[in-house]
Amino acid sequence: MHDEQVQFVTRVAARNFRSLKQVDVPLGRFSVLAGPNGSGKSNVLNVLRFLATTARLDLSAALDQWSGFDHIQRQDGSDGEVKIQVHGQITRYSSPNALDEYELSIRQGKRGILRTEEFEFKRRSGPGRRYRAVGETVSITENERSVQDVRVASAQTTGLATLPKLADDQGGLGIRDLADFLAEIRVLEPDVEAARQPSRRGNGRLFGDASNLADALVTLRQKSPDAFGQLLSDLRLCLPGLADIGFRSVGGATGAQAVELHERGVRRPIDLADASFGTVRMLALLTALHEPDPPAFTAIEEVDHGLHPYALDVLVDRMRAASSRTQLLVATHSPTFLNRLAPQEIIVCDRDPRTGDSLIPALRALFTWLGGRTRG
Repeated sequence: MHDEQVQFVTRVAARNFRSLKQVDVPLGRFSVLAGPNGSGKSNVLNVLRFLATTARLDLSAALDQWSGFDHIQRQDGSDGEVKIQVHGQITRYSSPNALDEYELSIRQGKRGILRTEEFEFKRRSGPGRRYRAVGETVSITENERSVQDVRVASAQTTGLATLPKLADDQGGLGIRDLADFLAEIRVLEPDVEAARQPSRRGNGRLFGDASNLADALVTLRQKSPDAFGQLLSDLRLCLPGLADIGFRSVGGATGAQAVELHERGVRRPIDLADASFGTVRMLALLTALHEPDPPAFTAIEEVDHGLHPYALDVLVDRMRAASSRTQLLVATHSPTFLNRLAPQEIIVCDRDPRTGDSLIPALRALFTWLGGRTRG
């Protein structure tokens, strides 16, 4: 992440991606996807997860991780291409009046997977440049005038993987900003059983599955004691008997750490392995939300899952505070959680009962919900 500005996405659009026939989702610093099961909330997060995997591993490896093109393409009997778009202020010279744009289209051709990409972003001065990658050629234009053509290794090699190698004045700087931003997107879906376990010391930033929760907590306490203290205060609001969070070394030379919860009036600490599902999950969420240097974009799946209603007040307040450091997009189907939100924070999701298409944002459902909320 660069220092000139706070990076954020203003909208995500997708076509023919899993249940998403055609959606265009505007985002703020803190946005909540709200709707029933099967309405497409998770697939909006999956769009971002797929882009992150593509930016880290390239397209062919990303498709392998997702079990092939058939598993991301909408299965409605058509053979339409999958298209994903991201707009926002991501590269260092973007602004509200000069947003960055990235588009990735994927289709099944006779000789395999074919992709088309388009980048557009502002340079330090002068007009923005557009990069269009089709097959093995990337065409660079400026004011519709051809500037340069660049060859890539294959039709499945993305510009995200290749173009960052360009010189800064050729656009490599802007594409590196975009590729790094996408690669660092974190979709947080804690695996509670994995999070309970000791973890070895590593880079300290919480993984998407929270399997390194112990390491992330130790790092937070050592490098950001004030943030660790705030996390402890938040957790005490949810667990009134909690006195402290402690750690013990396990595994000898491996250097693994285990988390212990110390309760007032109880002589022996509770291993995190023995804590409740909701306690472990809340601790993982709070760890991510208190990180002083998180990824620029964090998505959270089923944010309310396993949590007591009172804990939701703490969580909403903490997410609003954390959104100044990491843009947050979270999914929920809990009315209790929604009642703690402002209308502008909510993106209502629904599904067309006739076609099965996800409707996001679902304006009719939003008006119905707002009307009911006003009457309530």
